[in-house]
Amino acid sequence: MAPKDTLQTPLEERARKTGIDALGAVPWGTHLCSFYDTKQDLIDILVPYFKAGLENNEFCMWVTSEQLNGEEAKQAMIKAVPDFARYLRRRQIEFIPHTEWYLKGGAFKGKRVINAWIDKLNQALAKGYDGLRLTGNTSWLEEKDWTSFTDYEEAIDNVIGEYRMLAVCSYSLHECGTSELIDVMGNHQSALVRRKGKWELIESSERKWAGENQETTVPAISEIRLTLLQRRFLKSGLEGISDQKILELLFSLVLLHRECRQLAKECLKRFESLSGFLAASPQELERVGITPHCMFCIKLLHELPAEILKKKIIEQSFYKSSKEVFDYLYYSMRDLNKEVLKAIYLNSRNQIIDTVNLFEGTLESIPIRPREIVEGAIKRGTAAIIFVHNHPSGDPAPSKSDKQFTRDLIFVGNIIQIKVLDHIIIGGDSYFSFADEGLINKYELDFLNLKIRRVSDSRASYSKDSLASRQRRRRFISSPPPKPPSLPSLATTR
Repeated sequence: MAPKDTLQTPLEERARKTGIDALGAVPWGTHLCSFYDTKQDLIDILVPYFKAGLENNEFCMWVTSEQLNGEEAKQAMIKAVPDFARYLRRRQIEFIPHTEWYLKGGAFKGKRVINAWIDKLNQALAKGYDGLRLTGNTSWLEEKDWTSFTDYEEAIDNVIGEYRMLAVCSYSLHECGTSELIDVMGNHQSALVRRKGKWELIESSERKWAGENQETTVPAISEIRLTLLQRRFLKSGLEGISDQKILELLFSLVLLHRECRQLAKECLKRFESLSGFLAASPQELERVGITPHCMFCIKLLHELPAEILKKKIIEQSFYKSSKEVFDYLYYSMRDLNKEVLKAIYLNSRNQIIDTVNLFEGTLESIPIRPREIVEGAIKRGTAAIIFVHNHPSGDPAPSKSDKQFTRDLIFVGNIIQIKVLDHIIIGGDSYFSFADEGLINKYELDFLNLKIRRVSDSRASYSKDSLASRQRRRRFISSPPPKPPSLPSLATTR
């Protein structure tokens, strides 16, 4: 076993410079955690931390992970420590991958890791170093290892105070939800947190926020709960964020972080994509583990953009373009797994009055006739109408039946004096507008030509009938009167 520190050790010998401004000097046996957002955060904390250890005759051990690998850590130290090559030659610092330390043998075993730390300390003391300064990054942790790792942290927190060791354990804010924060802070004496660009220390009295001091310490820790993913969303929106991460953001409103990750994985496995998830029925969502509270949030967030756009477009002085209609209905129609036909009713000034669902199905099997669809608008005092339906396939290109249906609608609208302004098909992230493609004008012209042809045919028929009548009258007038029938002679009769 390594020699233990005692309270009789002079204070100036027990206090060690950490190199971290927010921390100052600490005694041997200090076990800290730091919460980081980025790779640079890790560098900003750990490089000065190890620089101070090297300069104060301590053996340093940096267990790296994919977040900041050994080569990157070494290059960061070279930039910060002018004579770093000398420390490397002396082998005063080691960079060890987490796979060769925490997961040696392919599995994490806390007792083995604790014993390994103590062995390293013994080796360092035997070489004349004052003690061991170490760090470990936990980004490699999987959910199955979390419980055993927190047990390990609790155990090392109980024993580290007896040895000449300093430890800073790094945790990604992206990987920690509320329950993880409780575990982490409960197993460390203090925490380093970057708030408003400055590193701050949350003392051991504040870490009791999960217990009796919760009301006073939650405000101090609240910014930690804003994970890296949430901050990224606040800064740049959803651009470049995968479907799984988007689902995690959605679930984070009502679930703990680690539950969000697992549920997001299950949902993508079941529904294949974010679009598939949003198109799922409440029954399907319930089967995959979505709680009623979570389902409420999903429905609210799903319909809120459509409602905002609806109010925005209805409050306009007049209808302007197909793009506005697409923006209005995109969120509510893009992920539907069956076709839905909507009608947007407008008044004589092209102001939107209302939007209604006419039917669900396919245009090949429309349950109501085009005339009945248009006549339904008469009851609302409609002067014009826009039709919108979706293609679940994601391809907005109109089918033959789409074109015939639209042509019929325009013909019927002209007859009952309700103008069809457009028919818009939404498919995936794009749309097709019959008006923009010139088909509305084409069908209007078809109707006009048909009307002209019928009038022309009617006039021609009328003229032909009139000519025949006049010819019959002339023949009647010019013909000699018929001769009276001859009476038989009496002689003949006889």
